[in-house]
Amino acid sequence: MTDRRTGGGLDRAFLARFAREAGRPGSVVTWLNHWSLLHADPPALSQMQLIGFDGTLLQAVLTRHGHRFGRSSADLVLPIILDEVLAPGDPVALIGAAPGVAADTAARRLGGRPTMAFDGYGELSALQADPSSLTGFNPRLVIVGLGAGLQERVALQVHEWLPDAAVTTAGGWIDQLGRAEQYFPDWVHRLRMGWAWRILHEPHRLLGRYTVEALQFVAASSVLVKQLEGIGPFNELGIDRR
Repeated sequence: MTDRRTGGGLDRAFLARFAREAGRPGSVVTWLNHWSLLHADPPALSQMQLIGFDGTLLQAVLTRHGHRFGRSSADLVLPIILDEVLAPGDPVALIGAAPGVAADTAARRLGGRPTMAFDGYGELSALQADPSSLTGFNPRLVIVGLGAGLQERVALQVHEWLPDAAVTTAGGWIDQLGRAEQYFPDWVHRLRMGWAWRILHEPHRLLGRYTVEALQFVAASSVLVKQLEGIGPFNELGIDRR
């Protein structure tokens, strides 16, 4: 794999630690921002072993409620898992994205390691009906990049099928990987402008997420924080139920 820098101003040691924990066999990990918390499936979310937090708005609200943790996200942690936690020959499965994206461009960017991919449409339905192709492949890591709520439910299904695999959600990371090895430039991470970068590149899909739905999140934030507090203890990684 080529250069996978984490971006200036980020705590590289913390991200490496998060990657080691998320890449452990049997782990089930997800990340939240304000939008994914608004659209979460609470029962599925409550079964995640480790929950990291990304997104300036959600982090600010949680900090105001007295919670302290490091910043992480799928696009920052997954490259470290792939490059430094997994062995070069460890197989990886991708679940999500539009037809052809995971199997074609994204899989080719994983450095030639054994890869199996299922899109988030008909192939996902077929996989849920019969997971034998995935279980036979026996991946060391399964990356599930679907919508909020759905990706946690699918991650839990995968964990049942493959209890010794590491399973992480990824949001839109598979689509992003299909576009570029490093979707966000370093300066975007350094200045915490990922929301602006995404609006610029995906305005029709994301403008409402960072305007109308951001206001909806603020209005519901007290209830949502209590929901998170009920899931499990906070530590420097996020919510850690292991």
